[in-house]
Amino acid sequence: MEISWGRALWRNFLGQSPDWYKLALIIFLIVNPLIFLISPFVAGWLLVAEFIFTLAMALKCYPLLPGGLLAIEAVFIGMTSAEHVREEVAANLEVLLLLMFMVAGIYFMKQLLLFIFTRLLLSIRSKMLLSLSFCVAAAFLSAFLDALTVVAVVISVAVGFYGIYHRVASSRTEDTDLQDDSHIDKHYKVVLEQFRGFLRSLMMHAGVGTALGGVMTMVGEPQNLIIAKAAGWHFGDFFLRMSPVTVPVLICGLLTCLLVEKLRWFGYG
Repeated sequence: MEISWGRALWRNFLGQSPDWYKLALIIFLIVNPLIFLISPFVAGWLLVAEFIFTLAMALKCYPLLPGGLLAIEAVFIGMTSAEHVREEVAANLEVLLLLMFMVAGIYFMKQLLLFIFTRLLLSIRSKMLLSLSFCVAAAFLSAFLDALTVVAVVISVAVGFYGIYHRVASSRTEDTDLQDDSHIDKHYKVVLEQFRGFLRSLMMHAGVGTALGGVMTMVGEPQNLIIAKAAGWHFGDFFLRMSPVTVPVLICGLLTCLLVEKLRWFGYG
């Protein structure tokens, strides 16, 4: 079936992202110049909010495309200059290279990370010890790797286990919609909801662990590299100088993990 040029252009704009997302970005691109004419200050903060929106909606559309369009528009309307962009890129080139090669390296380590978290999930029977293990493992890995990728691996493990249980509970051999519980017996629905809570708690502990470990080293978070460069610190210097703050925070975070599991607060335990 032949389609019009306009329809084809709309389909290819931002790839497979939903129509409402495409429409929202077009509205951003139209409104930004108008706001900039009225108040450059407001337009600047609006652009920051739009960047945050593209990051928050990363599962709907990879943020490189919409973020790039917003950045290019900012240059065109005079919000910044090409020379200033070049200076900022040159000043933060180390951070950009770190992110590029770290994320690329994680791609080859994904299977290893999946193996680590899967073995933890299958080997440890105590819920409290399992939660602490996920938190510690995520903290250690995120101190040297990209924290978001570690979280993504944990989510992949959780979704994989949930998919197996959901398929067995629904008595279907083929792949099913994980959000469709209509074919599951009432008794299994209760158990399935408990299993969801179990996986949610593990993912939350791992997420907290990535935050605890990421702040301890120079490469744990991108902003740490900027701080270390401004202060003239190397890897060991950053760890030692930040340890009076980061180590107590890590200990408190691990104790909080055990506390919420022991006392069964907020659905944990």
